[in-house]
Amino acid sequence: MNENKVSTIHSIRFRIRIIILIIAVLLLVAVETTVTRTVERTVEKIMVSRLEGDIHYIEDLIGENTWHADNGTLYCGETPIGNGTEEMAYLDPFLKMEQKTGTFSYTFVRCPDDEPSGEQWQQGHYKRVSGSTLSPNGKKIIGTYMDKEVADELDRTGVFLGPANVVGRMVFCLYHTLKDSAGNDIGVIVVGRDIDEIEALSRSAVLVLFVVVLLLVLAVSIALNILISRWITKLDKANHYLTDISTGVFPEKPLDLHSKDELSVMTQCINEMTSSLKEKERIAGELEAGANIQRYMLPGRFPAFPERDEFDIYAKMVPAREVGGDFYDFFMTDERHLAVLIADVSGKGVPAALFMATAKMLIKNHAQMGMEPCDVFTAVNRLLCEGNESNTFVTAWMGVLDLADGRLKYVNAGHNPPLIGRKDGGFTYLKSRPALVLAAMDGIVYKQNELTMQPGERLFLYTDGVTEAVNDQEELYGTARLNEYLNGNGASPLNEVLSGLLENINRFAGTREQFDDITMLILSYNKEYNDMAGMQERTFDARLECLQDVTGFVEGELEKNRAPLKVMTPVSVVVEELFVNIARYAYPEQNGTMKLGVLCGEDSVTLRFTDSGIPFNPLEKKDPDVTLDANERQIGGLGVYLVKKTMDGFTYERRNEQNIVTVTKNFVK
Repeated sequence: MNENKVSTIHSIRFRIRIIILIIAVLLLVAVETTVTRTVERTVEKIMVSRLEGDIHYIEDLIGENTWHADNGTLYCGETPIGNGTEEMAYLDPFLKMEQKTGTFSYTFVRCPDDEPSGEQWQQGHYKRVSGSTLSPNGKKIIGTYMDKEVADELDRTGVFLGPANVVGRMVFCLYHTLKDSAGNDIGVIVVGRDIDEIEALSRSAVLVLFVVVLLLVLAVSIALNILISRWITKLDKANHYLTDISTGVFPEKPLDLHSKDELSVMTQCINEMTSSLKEKERIAGELEAGANIQRYMLPGRFPAFPERDEFDIYAKMVPAREVGGDFYDFFMTDERHLAVLIADVSGKGVPAALFMATAKMLIKNHAQMGMEPCDVFTAVNRLLCEGNESNTFVTAWMGVLDLADGRLKYVNAGHNPPLIGRKDGGFTYLKSRPALVLAAMDGIVYKQNELTMQPGERLFLYTDGVTEAVNDQEELYGTARLNEYLNGNGASPLNEVLSGLLENINRFAGTREQFDDITMLILSYNKEYNDMAGMQERTFDARLECLQDVTGFVEGELEKNRAPLKVMTPVSVVVEELFVNIARYAYPEQNGTMKLGVLCGEDSVTLRFTDSGIPFNPLEKKDPDVTLDANERQIGGLGVYLVKKTMDGFTYERRNEQNIVTVTKNFVK
């Protein structure tokens, strides 16, 4: 068997059938146990009902139904039943019932309290006076005493039910105490049937129910197997199709999975690959097709985002002679978040390239749904594990950069740690505990880390083809050489950093052939994302003499954008209050400036006040009690209170050693 083919015992279909078989066996055992117990209880009830009928029958045979005892003799009505001697024992009805029904029976009389103690008395205080039972040697057992445990139970409850060894004979017995007209216990009547009878009845019922349950479980198992087999038919078909291709056997017809979901993309890719491979006579054709898949799946247009100036990004991949599974990606998840990804699929050739395409598509689709990086990897890992019979896995690192504040959330699935280039410390490895690779084990929950990048800092991602490049002396390029190169050249333009690094690796390797893909990506965070595009800004000296210039600038922007008159008046008041606060308190020991931005939209106006003075959060100022008279209120706080009540939005943040106050006023229609 070709080593690339999956063994039957390792197939999903086989595993599902084994699971169904195990569940069926466990279910059968559980049901059989439950049924057995239920049947035993039912049979026991039936037996009790029969024995109770036997008691009525023996009373009918005796012809009386009232019992009493006198001087150690048991009577039924006027008929003496016995006193423990064979001469007085009335045996005919008991023998007659046993001959007719197979039920043995006998009676006891309660021993008088003054009867002498002896060995028999210690066994139980009821003495046999009549019955149909013989001892094992054929002798009568009239006059023998009841077992003490049974006697004690009868004293407590008046009834004893269960199997008993009656003179060497296992019998299912029912003991009933006999009471006289005053309600006193004067004796016991016992009926019993051989235990074999109840066991035979139980076995018969259990066997019938077991066969019924067995047939039901088999039917459910077969139906479930058929249903699941239909579910995996498409996957099985694709697996056989790819297995044939991997062995050099090209199917005549294209793959058709009759699917309109993600499998349709894979189907199209596989069919295009097959068509290409059929036209090749050498294995180079397969490698070329795999290289095309890999190349077409990777973004290669640079600059990648010419309309964005908050960041720059550049990537380069040099495939090895045998196509591997390296890939990278970068994309915007929304207007202010940039995702970067680098990964390495195990294996070579077309299967690795196809697995790479699937993994890349899944990661991008989930990330663009707004999921956290850790949740993306958790979901994608689960999907990649489904039907992964080739045991292919992916090492991957993904980060999502918030362009507004530089926060980078990232997750590592067994990949090489990237390097972060700080403005004040050069490049260092971004250490984090890597989790398990993707597609290796289902159920993994990935965790993410977070750091903050400052404008001007860089992030370098790579695959192990960089650090594991080998020279003629069998030395690895290694992490130390990589760190040294970036610290010496990492500030160059991004494309020059990667091109120079590739040249450095090639010089190190010399004549040694490249055996693995070399993939690199570098990201430069240039400046914070401007969420106030179009805002008009001017800088003023933070002096009270500039108040007229400040209000004139704001009023001019409002008039230019035809803001409603109802908005202009309260906005002017707020501008005056906030500017006066800055002029008076922001720079207590020196002169300073204030930058004011005005952004007029269709339905609102936004004002942003920025100063480099001492930290001051106006929102922490307690609102004054306006219900008090002016001479009773504490001084201060009224201006901030006025801003809160006048504006529709009022925020503060301290960023980059600056106070930033933003207020918004909606237009009144």
